[in-house]
This record gives sequence, structure tokens and C-alpha cells, in this order.
Amino acid sequence: MAEEKIPGPPPSELAPGALEMLAAGRAGVLSTLSARKPGWPLGSLVSYALDGVGRPIFLFTELAQHTRNLRLDPRASLFVQEPGARNPQSSGRLALLGTLTLVPGGEMSEARDRYVAVHPEGKSFSELGDFLFWHMNVEDVHVVGGFAKAGWMSWQEFRENAGG
Repeated sequence: MAEEKIPGPPPSELAPGALEMLAAGRAGVLSTLSARKPGWPLGSLVSYALDGVGRPIFLFTELAQHTRNLRLDPRASLFVQEPGARNPQSSGRLALLGTLTLVPGGEMSEARDRYVAVHPEGKSFSELGDFLFWHMNVEDVHVVGGFAKAGWMSWQEFRENAGG
């Protein structure tokens, strides 16, 4: 069944504020597909930073359930809400949908620097062999810019309209 197109604000109205919210955030809820209960989503509170093109970077231990889930199926969603929102139902929020992959060796130093700049406590964890950096290859973005102001866009549309 095809998804019904619901008219909403254009990406040029939603993306700039959403990118600011994503960049200002430090944590979100990562939903992965459960290895324990196949087909079911599992939400985990995770810390993130952004790489040079605005993709989320994560530092995960191999012991975490979300890491085990990603090893079996890399599809995930990261939900981020406006920091300090008083009314969660009318505040800004976004969900990024994509796949998570390990950060390649050539990008590791930049990923570590960017992550530790936001999460200084990550420095000691990143030196342990059990913790690895992952990044999200975002495909689609769902933005809620407030009451009755929401829409979907591709990652490319999001980046182009956010000024990035």
C-alpha cells in the first residue's frame, strides 16, 4: 500500500530549524530492530555528535543491546527533541531514518575528535577496545516543527534546505 502524500510545509521551512535542533542536541532515542524479539523495535537512549556532513556519530560498546541489534540489521531511527522543551507535544522534534555502519579507519580520528568535543567522557571509552564509533547513513528525515507543522524529506533535501 502506497503512503498517502499529506501536504505540509516545504523542506525550506522545516529543515533549517531542524538542523539547528539536531546540532544542539547531545542525546536521542535510537530505535533498532530487536535481535531478541525479531521484528520488534527497541528504543535506547544514546549520545551522539555530528560529523562534517551532519550525520550522527555514536560510540557504542559491543555489550549494548542496540549494538547487537545493529550487527544483525543496521536499519535504525534516531529521534531527537528540542532541548529543554516544556511541552513535548508542541515542540520541535525530528526522526532520522537510515543505516548505521562502523566509521571507516580513515575517518576515525575526525569522528573521535568531533564526538569527544561534545562528550568529553567519551575519550576514555574510545580508548577501550570494546567501544567503536558508528555513524548513521541517513536516508529520510521526518521533522515536526511544532503544532501542525510537519513533513518528510530525503537526507539530500534536508541538507540542501538546511543550508548545509
